[in-house]
Amino acid sequence: MAYRFSTRSGSSLYVEDNGSGPPVLALHGIGGGAYFFGGAAKRLSSRHRFITLDNPGTGNSVSSVKPFTLESNVEDIGDLVRDKIGQPVVLIGHSFGTILALKAWQQWPEWIRAIVFTCGLPKVRPNVHERLSLRAADIAKNGIGGWGSKMSAGVFSKNTFQEQPEMVSIFERLFEAQEPSSYIRSIEVLLGADVTSIVPTVKVPCMAIAGTEDSYAPPDSVKEFISKIPGGCRQENIQNNAHMVFLETPEMFAEIVEEFLEKLN
Repeated sequence: MAYRFSTRSGSSLYVEDNGSGPPVLALHGIGGGAYFFGGAAKRLSSRHRFITLDNPGTGNSVSSVKPFTLESNVEDIGDLVRDKIGQPVVLIGHSFGTILALKAWQQWPEWIRAIVFTCGLPKVRPNVHERLSLRAADIAKNGIGGWGSKMSAGVFSKNTFQEQPEMVSIFERLFEAQEPSSYIRSIEVLLGADVTSIVPTVKVPCMAIAGTEDSYAPPDSVKEFISKIPGGCRQENIQNNAHMVFLETPEMFAEIVEEFLEKLN
């Protein structure tokens, strides 16, 4: 079921809410949307309530704060959890969604049951920071056209290109269909974010999922990140995957998440 949710600040969020059971809320990375987790929702909604949304200020969601910030996004998402979902959630944070999840832990920890970090780190690595800065400048000057294929080359593995060219093509088209100014702002927020100090405060069950070919959040970087979580954090590395594990090997991603969720219950 898709609906719109109005936050206390006046933002209007596009939300997809399916299934019943303990709630799981998936937060996408920059350039993405609720559709990133559409397949995962269908695979997991028989035993869980699976919720995802377009991040405030992106896609079909409108932020009351202009330009939107990390803090305003987390505040709006917190309203969704408290006022609509109504009980503590398991957060799945992909890429920038990992940063959102950690910031959410700082702002409303009583509403979080567990966290699944997916292809994410608490701060952008220096080489990625430079890459994203150049991308934002180019899109601001020349538009987003042509960037779909450039993006896919950086987020999908060689195996995915060979085995799922149709999915890659759809991703490229959807990427170029987004509003360029919202994407540029998302990059700005991501590049300015550093939530590393929050990591040692996490006290809920956690799991990290990484793709072995991910250049944004390589497994070794993920391992270093989660080593700072006091209670420990299981890590699952998915072979022949890059940055989009839930699209590259959706069955395996869902199985790993399902196993983690069942242990919570």
